[in-house]
Amino acid sequence: MIFPLDGSVRHSLTIDPTVWIFDERKRKIEDLDAVIVNDRDAYYAKMGKAWDDGLSQGTRIDHNKPMSRQDKDEALRDSFAMPLAPFLNNAEPVDLATHIRFYGDTILTIPLNEAPRVYLQFSKDGKVLADGPVYVLYEDQVIRQVNHITVLSNQ
Repeated sequence: MIFPLDGSVRHSLTIDPTVWIFDERKRKIEDLDAVIVNDRDAYYAKMGKAWDDGLSQGTRIDHNKPMSRQDKDEALRDSFAMPLAPFLNNAEPVDLATHIRFYGDTILTIPLNEAPRVYLQFSKDGKVLADGPVYVLYEDQVIRQVNHITVLSNQ
């Protein structure tokens, strides 16, 4: 199931969470508390390594590397979430954007600067969410059946 991310953004997105199982940015649900604190450090460490590898080995990167057996086994039994921030950055909120609203079984509106703390759960016990396409995980809240994300502004 796909859903839109639109509103006060330069580029509206159509998001397909069914392909996230192959994305290296996904996080195990049980590891989210530790990941939120360390995501920025991990990002800079990864980019630094990529830079060093590019200088020493050239810039050829294999984006189609196969999943290891362990990764496949984890994908079939674990629950995963994806950070919202990379998608929001790609959509490029306009300067006047102030809030982000999630439409699901309930509606959640949060300040835009809180978006880096939001994760979108897309699988449970190795399976696609039956009442998805995604759940929003924010602080101690879980918003189920989220099917639309809108960036709001004071226009």
